[in-house]
Amino acid sequence: MPVASQTLACVEFLDHWRRLPRHGLAPHTRTFLDHAPFVMMPYVFIHELTPGGLLTRYMGTGLVQRWQHDLTDTNFGAHLDQAARDGLMRTSRAVADRPCGLWQLGQFTTIAGRTMSFEALLLPLAVDPDKPARVVTFSQLIGDVPDNEPVSRFASAGQRHWLDIGAGVPDRSPD
Repeated sequence: MPVASQTLACVEFLDHWRRLPRHGLAPHTRTFLDHAPFVMMPYVFIHELTPGGLLTRYMGTGLVQRWQHDLTDTNFGAHLDQAARDGLMRTSRAVADRPCGLWQLGQFTTIAGRTMSFEALLLPLAVDPDKPARVVTFSQLIGDVPDNEPVSRFASAGQRHWLDIGAGVPDRSPD
């Protein structure tokens, strides 16, 4: 990883993703799921890029617990304003289409008002030609959050950097 990862889990997730058989520059969704990194899956999202937005196809149980609701089969970020949803889609589209990865170090606020940091990786997954593009996100907390303090809102997108997986990276900064 060209940036200094804050968590060993993110390094291990990227290593796992890179070791999977490729369908182009990315592993196929079936390959990823057939070889799912069991201990990491609670902190994984899989999103489809649809005309209506980022459709959550999988939300790990650890993320469901952290957010205190399951977003599976809903549009990710639906509660955000249109500009923020457009930014999520542009970034996800860049990851899927180039393809490339994205590393993020950000912050959220818990319902108790505590600001917590997280590290996340966004990586492409290959799909069959007639299917919508997909991306997988792995998210890991930096520090501990008590179980009774789910996410209330994102406080900051923080640092974000593209990751070159073989096709270069976009010229623009990530949204």
